[in-house]
Amino acid sequence: MKYKSIEIDSVKGGNGDIWMRLVSFYSAAALLPEYKFEIKIPYLFKNLAEFVFGDRLTIVTQKDAVMKYSYSSLGLKDLVKPILRGNKFISPYQRAVYRDKKKKQLKDYINLMLFSVADSLGIIQVPSSKWIEVYQGYLEIIGLKKIRSISYAAFVAQLKTDYDITLAKLGGAVPTSPKLEIPADLCYNLIIFPTGTSRQFIPVWWAKQFLPGAYYAFFYKDNEAESFKEAGLKTVFFYEEPGDIIKLSYAAKWTISTDSFPSHLLQSASKKCTVLITEVLKSRIISPVFKGKVVDSVVACHPCLHMDRKNHPKCAAGYTECLNWKEEIYNRNILNSMNL
Repeated sequence: MKYKSIEIDSVKGGNGDIWMRLVSFYSAAALLPEYKFEIKIPYLFKNLAEFVFGDRLTIVTQKDAVMKYSYSSLGLKDLVKPILRGNKFISPYQRAVYRDKKKKQLKDYINLMLFSVADSLGIIQVPSSKWIEVYQGYLEIIGLKKIRSISYAAFVAQLKTDYDITLAKLGGAVPTSPKLEIPADLCYNLIIFPTGTSRQFIPVWWAKQFLPGAYYAFFYKDNEAESFKEAGLKTVFFYEEPGDIIKLSYAAKWTISTDSFPSHLLQSASKKCTVLITEVLKSRIISPVFKGKVVDSVVACHPCLHMDRKNHPKCAAGYTECLNWKEEIYNRNILNSMNL
């Protein structure tokens, strides 16, 4: 069989975005067997991506590999020069940002129109706004005109089929880091992945008040771990291999994750998991086939735009911490979600 090749540079974006793309293109490859999907990803995903998706997707990690389409979150003015050089882009976020922005300006409407023109010309391909509240994984792939024939119903049906396949793989001998250490008593305990670049990060005071006996898991280079240690909380580390997150979760009695990178891995890997929504729409960030628990945001300012804490001390609504952490019903829902 002669395949039609689709080459995609998926290096740009958050790690959660990259994982959703892999999950979604894996299903797209089953629905469109006439296509050969070549996906360029950061090297840190290489071992796990090949382990889970290598039977359908061609995984590319060479830095100098040039692909036909590239993901981008940049605005039009930043893409003009590369477009003039012949580059083509996929922009799954632009319309989501427009949807979630509370106060829209004239420039937002102009950008929306210009992106629609760019999509019609095939230079910046964007998903239709009618799908803006469905699972982000679908938005990541249907920006590509070549595969817009995949309906959302067919996509979800294939995700359900693939869920059992990937769950079995991720429950096996996934690649992990040599440095990974799993506490001997983790099987009796809760593990929490509290991190996130925006306001979804769990505050230390909250951890001490509500779940002081849990293990809190951090990437080994994350300086935030020190404040948890100083507060007397138990910490554990994961390393370069994303499979470390999965192994730690499997070893624990139950897992809680903020709506950040670990939650995307765990939606594919675990049923004993609670995902906490603070920032993004639940319908967009949670896979329709996830079989764990979800605690949705309860505050009026949700959803909010992603604003990293490093460069933006306050969120768009003007707060240093997400208001959800101080909401009684939100906290009660978290505690009730654990099947312990």
